[in-house]
Amino acid sequence: MMQWIRGRAGSIVVKVLFGLLILSFGFWGIYTRSDYYQGHSPDTVIATVGSQSIRAEDLQAALVPALERLRAQFGTAIDPSQVKQLGILETLLGQLIDRSLLDQETARLGLDVSDAEVRDAIYSNPAFRGADGKFDRQLFAGLLSANRLSEDQLVARLRQEIPRSDMLQAITAGIGLPRPVVEALYRYRNEKRLADIVAFPAASVTDIGAPSETDLDKFYKDHPDLFRAPEYRGFTVASLSPADLEHNGAIAEDKLRKEYTERKDDFETPERRDIQQILAPSEDKANEAAAAVASGEDWTEVATTMEGQDPDTVDLGLLSRKDIPHELGDVAFELPLNQVSQPVKSPLGWHILRVVKIEPGATQSFEEAKPKIEAALKQQDAADRLDKIGNEADDALAGGAALADVAAKYQLKTATIAASDEGGHDPQGKAITLPVVPPDILKTVFATSQGDTSRIIDTDDGSIFAVHVDKVSPPQVRPLAEVKDQAIAAWQAEQKRARVKKDAEALAAAVNPGVRLAQAAGDQGLALMPAAPLSRDAEKGQSVPPALVAKLFAAKQGDVVTASDDTTAYTAQLKEIQSPETIPDAAAQGLSDQLAGDARAGIIGEFTKLLGKRYPVEIKRDALDRMF
Repeated sequence: MMQWIRGRAGSIVVKVLFGLLILSFGFWGIYTRSDYYQGHSPDTVIATVGSQSIRAEDLQAALVPALERLRAQFGTAIDPSQVKQLGILETLLGQLIDRSLLDQETARLGLDVSDAEVRDAIYSNPAFRGADGKFDRQLFAGLLSANRLSEDQLVARLRQEIPRSDMLQAITAGIGLPRPVVEALYRYRNEKRLADIVAFPAASVTDIGAPSETDLDKFYKDHPDLFRAPEYRGFTVASLSPADLEHNGAIAEDKLRKEYTERKDDFETPERRDIQQILAPSEDKANEAAAAVASGEDWTEVATTMEGQDPDTVDLGLLSRKDIPHELGDVAFELPLNQVSQPVKSPLGWHILRVVKIEPGATQSFEEAKPKIEAALKQQDAADRLDKIGNEADDALAGGAALADVAAKYQLKTATIAASDEGGHDPQGKAITLPVVPPDILKTVFATSQGDTSRIIDTDDGSIFAVHVDKVSPPQVRPLAEVKDQAIAAWQAEQKRARVKKDAEALAAAVNPGVRLAQAAGDQGLALMPAAPLSRDAEKGQSVPPALVAKLFAAKQGDVVTASDDTTAYTAQLKEIQSPETIPDAAAQGLSDQLAGDARAGIIGEFTKLLGKRYPVEIKRDALDRMF
């Protein structure tokens, strides 16, 4: 298993640790608790690496954002049961193991990072730059908040990750492939082939006729999957949404005013200040900069010339007090306009601050806030009532109560579906209508046995539902009488494909050293397809199937090949092999970089494998299986 993990983790290590950990904020993700723990402590050790332990909560912290990214990419959530099947769990565990191996090795080597390097890593991170390409303090603070990280935690994390990345860069520095190798691969990938091609569309065959009863019956029996109906399930669903419980009447004025008073902060727009900074590596340097500004030197000139500061980091922009670390906010929000502060220390170094603009805060009046408060109270009341109903209904179902009785008692809305497949279609192919999000209900229906009732399920939009599976109709082949027209059409399509395939092979047989394909086709009144160079990989506008392209790239000049797909058969003769005569420098460099990256990934994978001997790795498989 470790060998499998190593093989998967190599590329992850190079992508994640070889720079991306300090260049892509998205990797850190959001650490939230989910339902992957199965009633056990998140402190459970699931692997040991040398002297370090990897706990269930460490894997969970990596798993949640990984699944969120997959959901964002594919538009659907990954079911917890699929996390192992898809190899996600093993891949992430391999990543954690490699990270631990590399951390212990950097500690052994005594690798460290300076405050300036940490600061540069933050300010150069594209994730923290605004639309103007400059470091955006407000965006930075927002991303930290969204990822539940303080600035101190970020700095601490970078102090681990930068040495790790530096070590990998040192190991892989200078790796590259010789120019002849790059050029040979470029020519191979960009080789073109020109061929004479004759196409035989199956649609052009018009004299197939109808099958005999014997032929149709045999075809039906030989192709059962063409006529197999999916599994259908009949079920009853009981549901309730917050909108069903929302109070329509007015809320008492005194209650609204009380809520306004208690939530007054929500209706306040905080004071914002446009803050500029000079960032220095030490207190002495900060004092020198402060003296220079006091003597009349230009603020930006001092920052960029004396302190070597990136100009993009001088103006922090309009910030509220909560958008800036408290060490700086406590000073900046007490400064008079255009007055220079004394040097202030933060985890990023020493700062001198100046406020160049102040936007006063404002507070919405009760009358302005009233509609929003009333709507929020109604929504909250509905959600609270629904939560209570859901808990009580779930307890009743767990105690053996029938779904119909629970629905009647708690006024759940019910709907009965006679039959539906997993895609939400009835046997006639029409979409069924469901009271809440269909994927949520159907997923539960097809995970519940016939005659059973599910527990109460919460949906993403705040609704609740439960299902009772009334009937399960397993997949079965439909009777021939029911699908006769479909079977006849499928038989005819197969006959047409067989006919054009035979025609293509006959044309190929007519080609010989004295008769080329173009001549043989002309003798039979057949036209060649428009000639166009073919690429090894499918390209836009390439009108022949991959099977034919593959055969042509395996052929010698003058060879004749045939291939077919579901709609057309082809006969082709390779006329010319076109290899690039010159290689653009930019293309060669790009390919060289790609190959070097692949080589670095392999080397880093081998390096982490060797570190596994210095810091032995043990996966506690039983604990891992219990927890996930």
